[in-house]
Amino acid sequence: MTDSQFDAAVERIRNGDKNALKLIYDAYGDKIYRLFLSKLHNHQDAEDLTSDFFLKLWECASTYQAGNGHRCWMNTIARNMAVDYFRKSGREIPAEDVEIINTDAFTEHTTAEDTTINKMHTSHLLSSLSDEEQEIVQMHIAAELTFREIAVILKRPLGTVAWKYRTAIGKLQKLAKEGELV
Repeated sequence: MTDSQFDAAVERIRNGDKNALKLIYDAYGDKIYRLFLSKLHNHQDAEDLTSDFFLKLWECASTYQAGNGHRCWMNTIARNMAVDYFRKSGREIPAEDVEIINTDAFTEHTTAEDTTINKMHTSHLLSSLSDEEQEIVQMHIAAELTFREIAVILKRPLGTVAWKYRTAIGKLQKLAKEGELV
């Protein structure tokens, strides 16, 4: 969805058109879900927050300013909702609920056990990164955000985000190779 299409949809939402919200949901529902999943590591909570996100988008459509980049606006709302969730819940995420990236692309023909092992391996590899590196990798891979969008959300320079991502990927590749040798 382009900025102008999003701007038009928000204008329709302001006028009470629920179909415009459906257009935005169809375009971004999966990405918002993956963003929440990358932060919460829990499918049910990510689904709940995704639903809440679109209700919030409906409620705060009047605050949207056209021309400032709709993806960053939406990602900021989602990030703030995730932070609020953690503040309110104050609970830890169970390890068995962890799923960092969508592994369907490389596990579609494997057994459930192989999928579980892949998820555990991915989770173990990611746990070796700093919190900021994990967040950047998850936002870029799971939520499919650009480095520019991540930089805006995290309030970090674009070069720093790209550098931290490349460094993190290098660490993951090294750890994955070491794991193959064992």
